[in-house]
Amino acid sequence: MDSERIPAIIGRRVKQYRLNQDLTQEDLATLAKVSLNAVKAAESGKSTLATYVSILQALGHIDNLLAAFPDEGVSPVQLLKSSTKQKQRASGKKRVKPADNEELDW
Repeated sequence: MDSERIPAIIGRRVKQYRLNQDLTQEDLATLAKVSLNAVKAAESGKSTLATYVSILQALGHIDNLLAAFPDEGVSPVQLLKSSTKQKQRASGKKRVKPADNEELDW
């Protein structure tokens, strides 16, 4: 999926969550403790992560956001290498190639 389309998709989903709960943009702004313009921006896909967090918490959908970033914990290999502390930095030995334009399934 093209990374420029993702914010618009998120905005449409936030709007649908709001409509499914029969809330006006003003009601959601009050519940999320953000401005009306912040809600409008979020629904158009032009917002900050902090605003999306506030809105999703108010809508009861914060788990949807957290599901995108599951806690992987410490890898078993890392635990074997260092039993006293967790890894704090990457070694930089792996080189990352640009992602293929894969379709997201969420």
